[in-house]
Amino acid sequence: MPRIYDSANDPHDFCRRHGHWPTEREAVRKFGNVGNGPDNRGNCFGYDAEHPDYDGEDYACEVCNKTLTSKDN
Repeated sequence: MPRIYDSANDPHDFCRRHGHWPTEREAVRKFGNVGNGPDNRGNCFGYDAEHPDYDGEDYACEVCNKTLTSKDN
């Protein structure tokens, strides 16, 4: 399922039910303007990023806070 990174390189994960990427405007509204990233591109988000296997790990959906499982991979 989707994972995006913000400018601070923090990951944001989503469950299968909420598995859509927020637009840039929605992402700024939800996660804030975190400022310049490590490559000085300004506030930005990386979409369709690799994510770990969620099964047995402590990752939660950004929308509903549901613990992510292998069904969300």
